[in-house]
Amino acid sequence: MIANGKWIDGIGADDSVANAARRSLEARLTAVARALPLAAHLAEHDVEHVHRLRVSTRRAMAALKLYRDWLPRKRAQWLKKRLKKVRRAAGDARDLDVLAERLARDYGERAAPVVAMIVERRKAVQPAIVAIAQRCRRGDRFVRKTGKLLAKIEAPRRENCQPVTFRGWAVERLSASAERFFAALPDESADTAALHQFRIRAKALRYTIELVAAAFGAELRNEQYPIVEELQERLGTVQDHVTAIARLSDWVDATDDDEQKTLLFELADEERSRLADAVIDFRQWWTGERVDVLRAGVAQSQSAAADETTSGPQVAHQT
Repeated sequence: MIANGKWIDGIGADDSVANAARRSLEARLTAVARALPLAAHLAEHDVEHVHRLRVSTRRAMAALKLYRDWLPRKRAQWLKKRLKKVRRAAGDARDLDVLAERLARDYGERAAPVVAMIVERRKAVQPAIVAIAQRCRRGDRFVRKTGKLLAKIEAPRRENCQPVTFRGWAVERLSASAERFFAALPDESADTAALHQFRIRAKALRYTIELVAAAFGAELRNEQYPIVEELQERLGTVQDHVTAIARLSDWVDATDDDEQKTLLFELADEERSRLADAVIDFRQWWTGERVDVLRAGVAQSQSAAADETTSGPQVAHQT
């Protein structure tokens, strides 16, 4: 079964890790294969095609990383390399789409000259998506490589290792991801660079939860995951303003039009003000109480799953 959304269907907590890896990567890589031609050839009609491509690519890369020990190295490396190129091309385009839409919404006609400039820059990056789509489609290379990867998934060959259930392995993976996340918690003095790094940790935890949720109770998906999701979105708003300030400032040096220079300066200044407000909003929302709720909830989900693991047949440790 191919999952089209966040969650991976068809995995049981007592399945093998190899089966979970196969279903997860089939879903994630198929989503990329479907989104790539749409983003390459229909983005002019619906910019959401590019957004979906970037998200599906990030999720596929997260799955490749999570299951790397179960994957054939050379085939995984080929797909990882292609996905990085897709992510870069889609990221450049999506960032410009988001900036143009937000400036038009927040500043109206006043920002029209800058939005028009962004639209032209956006057109210039679309060929990169088309090029990588054509390379992946040639001879159905991406689909064929995906099929070969899935066929070769197997448990790592190590001495004295017995098969480990998906639940037992998932508890360890969630624990590791959560530990890195909580270790990166920002304090009140954290600057926007530190907040961006924390957002990366939040994104990694979010994608890990999506991939391992089948091994845990419903609380992980329904209670802890929404907190991580909203955290990432709020930090994304902060980063959008940081990116806008950097781009607008860079474009000042790229134009000889005095009126446009003035407008770019003004918009950059207003974005700095909006950035300050976004940081305040984030800190008011991301309270110590919310941190404690998330920490306790994740720990409880891990503990409950670990108890289920130890109550069943004993298995050897595998990472």
